[in-house]
Order: sequence, then C-alpha cells, then structure tokens
Amino acid sequence: MRRLFLSVVVVALLSTSAFAADDRAIKDRINEFSAAWNKDDAKAMAGFFTEDGSLINPFAVEAHGRDEIEKLFTKEHSQMFKGSTYTTSDIKIQWITDDVALADVTGNITGIKGEDGSAAPAFEHHVSWLWVKKDGKWQTAAARAFQFSGKPNEEKK
Repeated sequence: MRRLFLSVVVVALLSTSAFAADDRAIKDRINEFSAAWNKDDAKAMAGFFTEDGSLINPFAVEAHGRDEIEKLFTKEHSQMFKGSTYTTSDIKIQWITDDVALADVTGNITGIKGEDGSAAPAFEHHVSWLWVKKDGKWQTAAARAFQFSGKPNEEKK
C-alpha cells in the first residue's frame, strides 16, 4: 500500500513539474511574439501559428492559415501598428490535454497611430490563445483578441 501511495505521489509530482515547464515554454513563446510585434516582423508573428491556424483580431477581422495571418499583420504593421509596442500581463494557462493549452492574456498596445498619423490612445485588450504542441514546439492553433465591454443597459455612474 505504501509503495502504491509513493508511486501516485511521484507521478503527481512529475506531472506538475512537466506542466510547470510547459507553462514556462508557452509564456516564453508569448514573450517572443511580443518581441516580433515590437519589431514589426509580420513573418515572425505569423510563424507562431500552425499552418492552418486562425486569428480574429479585436476589430473582427479574420485570417485563416499562416499566409493570411502574415498578410493581416503586414497590413496592420504598415499602418496603425507600425512602431507600436505590445506588452502582456496576467497570463493564465489552463490545460486541456498534455499537448493542448488555453492561455488567457491581458495585452496592451501603445504607440498606435490614427488614420491621420496622430497618436492614438493605448489599446488594452484580452487574447485567448489556443496552444498546441507539435514536434516538441508550442504553436498557436487559434487566437481571439477582444475588449471586454459593460453589461447591456448598464447605467453609467
């Protein structure tokens, strides 16, 4: 009985440590994405997605497949997001399986330019990333960026 108990404890500890390592790996990938954003590197940003990945940005523009995602990032980073800075905080990871995880992230973009080239306010938003482990590497299968809104018919105080 004692041997069974110790076996269960060892397996639990190994599983927790494996998830902790993968938590770190996913957080590192999110930081790498931010670095690519901050360099306006659309190809590198799209490279975080699986070949058939999908993206819906906070403006409801959809891109399906890595090539479309790269085109969307290229367009955005030649206009309003050119030279902008992307930061993340409050990264929470929920495990679906050993090789699938959902990461909820608070993002903030500063240095945005309006259509006339004037400075736009910072854009705080939320991103739900679906990460999958393929060939030992974490990639994004889907990302959904959005802003939270108030409740319908909620009175402003």
